[in-house]
Parts: sequence; C-alpha cells; structure tokens
Amino acid sequence: MKSKENSLILTLCLIVLSGVMNSILFNVALIDMKEELNVTASMISWVVIIYTMIIAFGSITYSKLASYFQLKTLLIFGVGLFVFGSIIGYITNQYIFVIIARMIQSAGGSAFIALSMIAANQYMTTSKRNLALTLIGGCLSLGSGIGFLIGGTFTYLWGWHSLFLLMVLVVVTLIGLFKVMPSGYANGQKEIRPFDFIGLLFLLMFIVSFILGVKLNGYLLILTVLSVFCLMAHGKRKDLVLFVDLSVFRHFAFNRLLVTSFVNNAGMVGVVFLFPLLAERIFHFTAIGTGLILCVISILAFLMSFVVKKSLHVISGRQLIGYSAIIQLIGFLILATVGVSQLVFAILGVFAVYSAFTMMTVAINIEIPQTIEKGKNAMGLGIYNLINFMGMSFGPAISSRILDSFSHFSYAFTFFVVILILSNVLSLIGVNKSSSRHVEV
Repeated sequence: MKSKENSLILTLCLIVLSGVMNSILFNVALIDMKEELNVTASMISWVVIIYTMIIAFGSITYSKLASYFQLKTLLIFGVGLFVFGSIIGYITNQYIFVIIARMIQSAGGSAFIALSMIAANQYMTTSKRNLALTLIGGCLSLGSGIGFLIGGTFTYLWGWHSLFLLMVLVVVTLIGLFKVMPSGYANGQKEIRPFDFIGLLFLLMFIVSFILGVKLNGYLLILTVLSVFCLMAHGKRKDLVLFVDLSVFRHFAFNRLLVTSFVNNAGMVGVVFLFPLLAERIFHFTAIGTGLILCVISILAFLMSFVVKKSLHVISGRQLIGYSAIIQLIGFLILATVGVSQLVFAILGVFAVYSAFTMMTVAINIEIPQTIEKGKNAMGLGIYNLINFMGMSFGPAISSRILDSFSHFSYAFTFFVVILILSNVLSLIGVNKSSSRHVEV
C-alpha cells in the first residue's frame, strides 16, 4: 500500500511539474516564434494569453467534472489531450495551428494541478497526503525555475519546436495513472443531478474579461464585475448542482487563504517575468545565464519544501504563512531598492521571493482543505486553483503595464510591496473569527 502511495505521489508530481514547466517554456521562445512564423508581437502574445485563460477556466471545470467522471479517467484524458496538443505544435509551421496546439495543450494541462490536489486529499493517508501536497507546492516553484532554463536552452540549440516535443514526454505518467491511481469520483460518489452550463458561461465571462482586462484593456473589467453579479444571482438557485457553489465563501479562513494565495502567485510569477528582463537590460545577461540563476534558486526552494513540512510540527500553518509573507515582502523591498542596480542583491531578492512562495504554497496547500466543508472538497480546491491561476496571470500582466508606463523596474517591484502589505492587513481583519471557522473535513 505504501509503495502504491509513493508511486502515486511521484506520478502526480511529474504531472504537476510538466504543467508548470509548460506554462514557462514558451515565454522564452516568443521572439524566435514571432520571427519564424512571421507574425506581429501582439499576435504571438496569444501563445501565452490563450494558454493562461484556458488553464484558469479549465482548473475549476475539471474539479467540477470530477463529480460526474472518475478522477482517474479525467487525468488520463487530460494527459492525452496535452500530449496530442504537443504533437500538433511540434509538426506545424503555421501560426493558427500553433495557437490550436496551445489550446489543446491547455485544455489537457488544466486538469493537472487541480485533480492532483483532489486525488492527494481523497486517496492518501494523512501523512502521505501532507507529503504529496508539500511536493506539489515545491514542484510549482521548481517548474518555474527549470522551465526558464530548459526553455532557453532548447530554443537556442534546437528551436522552439523542441519545446513541444519535450512536453510529449508527459505520456510516461500514463503508466503510473493506469497502475496506481485508484478509481473513484470526487467527494466519493457520482453526481447524477444536471450539470450547470449557465454557471459555466458566467464563470467563463468572468475569467476571460479579467485576464484580457488586465492584459489588454481595462474597460473589460466592467464585464468582470457584471459576471460576478450574475454568478451571485445564479448562485441562489436550488434546482441544480451549481457550477460555482458560493457557499464555500462563507468561511473567513477560506477567503483569507484565497487572497493570500492570489498575491503569493502574482508576486512569484511577476518576479519570473521581471527578473529576466532586469538581468538582460541592466546586467546584460543572456537568457541561458538568467535561466541558470533561476534554476539554482528554484532547486534550493524545492529542497526547502521538505524543511517546511517538518517545521509544521513545531509551528502552525498560519504562523508559517505569516513568516513567509514577511520574507516575501523583504525580497520585494530589496528588489525595489538596491536590487535594480546591483546583481547580488537582485539575486538575493529573487531567492527570498522564491523561498517565501514555496513556504507559503506548502502551508496553504495543507491548510486550505481544513477550511472547506465536508462534501465540497472538489469545489473548494477548484476555486483555490482558479484563484492561483488568475494570480499567475495578473502578476506579469500588471508588471508589463507598469513597465510600459514608467520604464523603471523599481515601480513594478514597489507595486508588489504595496499589495503584499494590503493583503496582510486584510488577512488580519477578523482573524480571531477565522480560528473558529475551520470545518470538518
């Protein structure tokens, strides 16, 4: 039994690592892709934008579908789609088919993190579950770091097509899924009530308008606000299984962790976006040189996840999140001041942000299932992953806008200092209430 659990943990970690790497790989190759495909900069940016939107929407969609289809079936389907999209991307030389390949990739890859977390929570004993959630959190930071290095190296040596070919290797995880992944539905039983297609459309409008509003046109955020009201009105229905069950937001502890996690992911991916630009423009580093730095930092942060897991026997998850927020704040303060002019301090700041991200992600991954009502595990984790992906899209989008407006890196780093302070202040409001809001799992 232990051997099966360990094999399942390894399989889930490989799946999560592949998904995270794939979201970073192509950021390095956009310039080469633009020139070879003979398209404009705005057109090639859709390689990243379309992937981000589908990943965010798909994460909660798969979480919901896990009540209608078996987790094992959905993960196998997701891996199959991901591999199929990767093959299309490898063999094509046309822009439209590259976009289609990325859409198919993201349609499959959006299952990876959300369903892996649900599987870890549902099929593993407490000790193994915490280990799996710790490793998944570590893989998020590890994948972002090595993804940049591998993306730069593969693009330089073999061209951007090799990135698609590399992602085909995720097919090996099917062996583990077939052999050690248990059969079963999220929350333990199959849902027979109708699927909420109207709620799905409202959520799709929310995600698309938010991501495009931040990236392209702020006026689209009006649609984001409108979609929230639509979801709230739709959420009062009692005759179907809601696509977004708003009752999970009744618990302050859950909401507090969502806000913290959004800022945590925004800051982390914001640094992954900003530091390579800083290294190139100010310190004149190549993409591969920057990738080496990020790779070493991400490996150290990944190893730190094991220390974090052991520390949870001494301090509480909430305390660890607080300490992580302070370290992250210090990291951004270093980057905003001396880091923009001195390489050593820039690396120190990035290391602080990476380390804090790993610590906080591990702590939140373990804490958040305790704030979700019994029977709503899949819904709560789906929303949690949705918020994470939206944070990941918000970080680089707002960073690029600030750079376009002010042309100085310190302003972008200062923005994250401000939102970190605000999120910590907000999380302290009513914190005494949250201690009584942990519900039965």
